[in-house]
Amino acid sequence: MATLNSCRNELQSIINELVAIEDGVRYDFKGIGQNFCADSLDTIINKYRYVLKRLNNVDTNRLADFINGED
Repeated sequence: MATLNSCRNELQSIINELVAIEDGVRYDFKGIGQNFCADSLDTIINKYRYVLKRLNNVDTNRLADFINGED
């Protein structure tokens, strides 16, 4: 289960970094298509958030049973 938690933490770190980049693009680069670029980043961020949500919903008890061959 430590690996799952590690994946969750790493994914959250990636999301946080992407959000910071998206904010920077949206507010620091006016007039060069920044909204299109920032919106594209936001789409990617939302996909990562969906994956993180799915990881957070993993039933670790059931996963442990599967790993131990009980399922």
